[in-house]
Amino acid sequence: MRFFYSFLIALLCCSQFTNAQKISVDSSVPVQSLVEDNLVDGCVDISNVESAINGTPHGFNSFGYFERASSNFPFASGIMLSTGAANSGGNSLITPTLSEGSSVWGTDPDLETALGTTNTLNATSIEFDIVSISGQFQFNYLFASEDYDGINPCQVSDGFVFLIKETGSTAPYQNIALLPGTTTPVNTRTVHPNLLPACAAENEQYFAGYNIGDTNYIGRTTVLTAATTITPYVSYHVKLIIADQTDGTYDSAVFIEGDSFKILDLGEDITSCESSALLDGDINNSFASYKWFKDNVEITGAITPTYTAIESGTYRIEVSVSLNGNTCIEEDEIVVVLNTEEQITPITDYQLCDDTSGDEIEIFDLSTKTAELIANIPFTNYTFSYHYNETEARTNVNRILTPNTKCSI
Repeated sequence: MRFFYSFLIALLCCSQFTNAQKISVDSSVPVQSLVEDNLVDGCVDISNVESAINGTPHGFNSFGYFERASSNFPFASGIMLSTGAANSGGNSLITPTLSEGSSVWGTDPDLETALGTTNTLNATSIEFDIVSISGQFQFNYLFASEDYDGINPCQVSDGFVFLIKETGSTAPYQNIALLPGTTTPVNTRTVHPNLLPACAAENEQYFAGYNIGDTNYIGRTTVLTAATTITPYVSYHVKLIIADQTDGTYDSAVFIEGDSFKILDLGEDITSCESSALLDGDINNSFASYKWFKDNVEITGAITPTYTAIESGTYRIEVSVSLNGNTCIEEDEIVVVLNTEEQITPITDYQLCDDTSGDEIEIFDLSTKTAELIANIPFTNYTFSYHYNETEARTNVNRILTPNTKCSI
């Protein structure tokens, strides 16, 4: 039964793989244009872009620009780095395992130092200096690999790092390509499903699945975020590196979402039962000035990094700051819906017949309806109370505090 079940899963995955549309990848874009035009958008300065090591001298253009095309890839566009030919990551179906490296294609020592590993090769690196007006630094990415084949994640993994430090500093790099809330680097050994008896699952919640079909890699992670805090106006050196482990086979790639570097981010739209919501547009720059708008009308006096919304609407923040003698304005907006009413299934009527006294008054024990009420509530963060009518319930007045309540019938 186990072998039949495994074969059935493989068959279904293969069917999905062959029928899905692929992303498009263009490995002909020069590295400077790749970074300046596709990686960041906003009030930043990018300089000294280079790729000191990649597959080009060995017959492989191993970095490139990608677009979602007609696939369901999570990112609309961005850049990718590979341990093989970048174009092989998409464009058309390639069924043999991608193993396009070269035994004479070397590595980058900064990756090995950051990961505490050795014996890597087929490295691709992209590095640059960046100066930002914001104290926030983040990029969205995902890691895809042929190393997800079989039980490989139990034994080996290619490496990826997203390194950053102040330009010119002799301090070690900080690797920010980590699993959320940990110091664990992202790779196939640290993110994979249950592969028993070979090995148990590791951080399976970050594994997106096998043979999803929009790339030619066997498996990949979910979308992750590389983030840290920086000092505005200070130059930082950023270095992205991916490399094969040991043998140069079973290629991997990292896909970085285009323009996911966020100067300013108000977060996801808010729908809340609460009567207010705190909006935070702070970019951690003491020289920044702020303006808030509601439905495209400036809010008088709202000039601080945060604003408490007490009405539903579309809120926008404008942040003005100087960079290289020029005024730079960043904007973001968020839709806020407050005092929303959740729909729940009504509890059944509570019926009692008048007893033999004939006084037309009976005691209703409302606590007997509590279990039914809780079972009907489709969320966990709630409080409830009993009232004599809907008006009093909506205004939360005149609560019925005694479960055994006398009512006329």
